[in-house]
Amino acid sequence: MRLEVDVETRLASLSMTIARHAAERDADGAFPCEAFAELAALGLLSDPPVEDGAMRPLLRLLAATGRGDLSVGRIYEGHVNACWLIGRHGTPAQREHYAGIAGHGGVFGVWNTDAPDDPLRLEAGRLVGKKTFASGIDGLSHAIVTVAVEEGRRMIVVPTRGLPVDRSWWRPLGMRASGSHVADMTGLVVEPGWFLGGADDYIRQPWFSAGAIRFLAVQVGGMHAVFDAAAAHLRGTGRAGNPHQSHRLARMGVAVESGYLWLDRVAEAWSAAAANASADAPKRYLEAAANGARVAVETAAMAVLEEAEKAIGAAGMIAPHPFERLMRDMRTYLRQPNPDGAAAAFGEAIATEKWSPAGPGRPEGA
Repeated sequence: MRLEVDVETRLASLSMTIARHAAERDADGAFPCEAFAELAALGLLSDPPVEDGAMRPLLRLLAATGRGDLSVGRIYEGHVNACWLIGRHGTPAQREHYAGIAGHGGVFGVWNTDAPDDPLRLEAGRLVGKKTFASGIDGLSHAIVTVAVEEGRRMIVVPTRGLPVDRSWWRPLGMRASGSHVADMTGLVVEPGWFLGGADDYIRQPWFSAGAIRFLAVQVGGMHAVFDAAAAHLRGTGRAGNPHQSHRLARMGVAVESGYLWLDRVAEAWSAAAANASADAPKRYLEAAANGARVAVETAAMAVLEEAEKAIGAAGMIAPHPFERLMRDMRTYLRQPNPDGAAAAFGEAIATEKWSPAGPGRPEGA
């Protein structure tokens, strides 16, 4: 499925299919098998659109998964990131090997966060230590983990089945089905073919920072789901025509559409930077635009949440009203690392003329 024909209808259908089991998975915290079976059936595990020139359809696809269930979107974003990293840094044999696994329903993840008291390390050819926020571990076949070695930070693709997992700490407000547990890799012997790319390839800029646009797409989808729930509630209770509620719907609609427009802009920036690999200016613009999109999407999503809370009222805070879960998931997933740093970097990019509204702006040196 390459999302060319009747794109919006297909994406909306995917969102609806994913949403069917979201409440159940929120209740039991289990891996969302049903959603990933649907993604596999559509060819979106084996062949996601991760080519540099396909960023816009990829972001729309990620938004559709987030609109269905933010936990599914979180795990699928990890799979997409892993596919991109393997495609970019893998050997031909690695690309063929992991494409075959994904073709048989394998789901991948990317785990970068070390356990504070036992960080992952490589000792005498074996892994020692743990990764935390190991999202999707109960349903993944493999994960790309990062480990600091003498020459830099290396990526290693590890099989996840059979790893000891600590599930005791994961008691979140929302995003329960993302299953972001603690994975212990102590004693795992690393085979030569598990190393992916070279030292510090994982943190190469602008791709490392700009990769945030993938989780932003999932967040925009979650914001869309909140808007859907608020609008459905107002229609169902006969209050959508109230002028105060109409104003809320208008403000929420503008915020959600703004999120999609930011996704389109950063997709263009990604494609431009990828197409001009030797030029620095498009890369700087991409990194700045990604930081600006982080500020914009968080601001818009928080505004939509507040408008939806006021529109629905106390009824939306009581399960099984769909807004109760959507609110928890949205507020949890918005808390991504270092938002202040992203905002500061965006401001610095504006001050130094690396970014301007409505496009890259005047040529350097003008």
